[in-house]
Amino acid sequence: RMYGMVKSELMKMRHTFSMKLVFFAPLATLLLGYILSGSYVQLSAYNWWYTIILPVLVSMLSASMIVRERNTGMQNILCLPVSSSKIWLGKIMALILLVLEANLLLWLATTAAGFAASMEVSPLNGLIGCILLALTFVWQIPLVMLLTSLMGYFPALILSVGANLLLSTIGAEKSWFFLDPYAIPARVVCPFFGMHPNGLPLENGSSLLDGAAAVPGVLIGLTLLVLMTWVGSRLFGKGARKYD
Repeated sequence: RMYGMVKSELMKMRHTFSMKLVFFAPLATLLLGYILSGSYVQLSAYNWWYTIILPVLVSMLSASMIVRERNTGMQNILCLPVSSSKIWLGKIMALILLVLEANLLLWLATTAAGFAASMEVSPLNGLIGCILLALTFVWQIPLVMLLTSLMGYFPALILSVGANLLLSTIGAEKSWFFLDPYAIPARVVCPFFGMHPNGLPLENGSSLLDGAAAVPGVLIGLTLLVLMTWVGSRLFGKGARKYD
C-alpha cells in the first residue's frame, strides 16, 4: 500500500513545475559552474549545488507538496480511507526519491563535464558526495512540509532557504559542526569534493580531508528525519481534521 501511495504522489507531481525543477536544477547548476569557472566546472557546480541550489530545490519541492493540499482544503486527504500519518509518510518518501534523483542527475552531469573539461572530482568521490548530500538534506523535507502546513508557502520557503544560507557554512569547519544540522552537508562532502565549504580547494594535510565526519553526519541527519517525520505526522493529522 505504501508503494502505491508513493507512486500516487509522484504521479500527481508529474506535470508540475516542481517536477521539472528536479531535472533542470542540476543542468542549470552545471551551466552556472561552467560559466563561472570554465574547466573547473566540477568544483564550481558542486559548490553552488549544496550551498544554494539544492537547499532551494528541497524547500520548493517540500512546500509545493503541502500547498496543493492546503489549496483544496485538505479534501484530497479527507476523502481517502487511509490515515493522515500514512499519507504524510508517503509524501515524504516520494520527495526523498526526488531529492536522491536530483543529486544523481547532478553527479552524472558533472562527471560527464569532468571528462570533457578537467576531472577535478573522481566519479566515485562525486557519487559518494552526492549520496551524502541527499542523506543529510532529507531531514529538511518534513520540516518544510510542516512549516508550510502551519505558515503557508512563501513564509516557509523564505524561512527554509534563509536558514540554509545563513547556517550552512557557519560551523561547517568547526569541531562542533554536528550541532548545526544545516552545516552538516557542507562538512561531510569536503573530503570527497576536495574543497572548503566556500569553494576553495583543500590544502594537503587539511583535517577536512578526513572522511570520518560522514558517519555521525549521516546518523544525525537520519535521526532528525525520523523525528521530524513523527512530529509532522501528529500535527499534520490535526491540521487535516481541522478542515473536516
